[in-house]
Amino acid sequence: MTKNSVTKSSELEAVQQIPLVSIIVPNYNHAHFLPERLSSIRNQTFSNYELIILDDASSDQSLSVIRAELADFPHQLIINKQNSGSPCSQWLKGIKQARGRYVWIAESDDSCSPDFLACMIDLINQGSNLAYCKSLAIDKNSNPLHEIPYWPSKHFPGQWQQAFRLPVKVFRQSYMLSVNCIPNASAVVFERMPALACLDIADILAKKLYTGDWIFWIHLLGLLNGTVSYSSEELSFFRHHPASTRAVSDVKSTDRRRIREYCQSVDWILAQKISPGRIPWIRHTLGRDWEWIIVEYLLRINPSYFERFTFSGLSGSLAWSLPIRLCTRSFLRRLYLMADFT
Repeated sequence: MTKNSVTKSSELEAVQQIPLVSIIVPNYNHAHFLPERLSSIRNQTFSNYELIILDDASSDQSLSVIRAELADFPHQLIINKQNSGSPCSQWLKGIKQARGRYVWIAESDDSCSPDFLACMIDLINQGSNLAYCKSLAIDKNSNPLHEIPYWPSKHFPGQWQQAFRLPVKVFRQSYMLSVNCIPNASAVVFERMPALACLDIADILAKKLYTGDWIFWIHLLGLLNGTVSYSSEELSFFRHHPASTRAVSDVKSTDRRRIREYCQSVDWILAQKISPGRIPWIRHTLGRDWEWIIVEYLLRINPSYFERFTFSGLSGSLAWSLPIRLCTRSFLRRLYLMADFT
């Protein structure tokens, strides 16, 4: 055998060893949920993947659980010495470490059906750059929470009842700019190479605890040129529990930060000049697309009279447009002037 043939054989073997999918599991203090999450990955009917676990300096028994659950299962474990304070920072770290053509960010407190990955790869093989499915809300004990509606259905009723495939630009422009219509990262599989360009906004994502995923998806979709596929099957299980980042909180300061992040994210979206020209900018700012943020501000923060009339709690474009919104929308005006918030 010649030296040249040996080289070609080694190269072929290396290519064959590269997984099609990189599964990234970012974890922070989810020791209780890790056995189910890791089991849901090991039991996937699709097996051409690598598994990357990123522990963000957990203070519970997460590392012990990971090592016990994956003692005889190939994986890579990356441990942070200090907590990053940002879920999306861990996403980017995993994407940078990944080798697969596609990425699945499997959040450590979620779960899924055994055929989730096979179904998403099938959609991608039909020509999509990003595929995701509807998520079923579950509680800390994995019981279905049917009373919690699928988040995008609150804003675009009916759209998510049937499977669809849309051009990336249409999906981004018509849906994602108004609200995060990909509410669960665990339900998504996407191309890795374009996602590497999201490292350019690492500083922005590092400062976002609640809205980093929204900015990440909008930025990623702007880098794709194909289609987005959606499956209406509930193949991913989105866990709701008191320790989650998105959990409802009674602490005003937490709600203020969340609302302020949404305001900042709206300004970031407008700054991308996605809708060129002044008129589209005004239409987006004054339209109903982001009134849900104002409603949450009123109902969750319960602003005092002073805060209501100084627009404290809102910021940027949403605060500037609020007086016009109040003049033109009787619903918001009634809600805003209510005197019995507390």
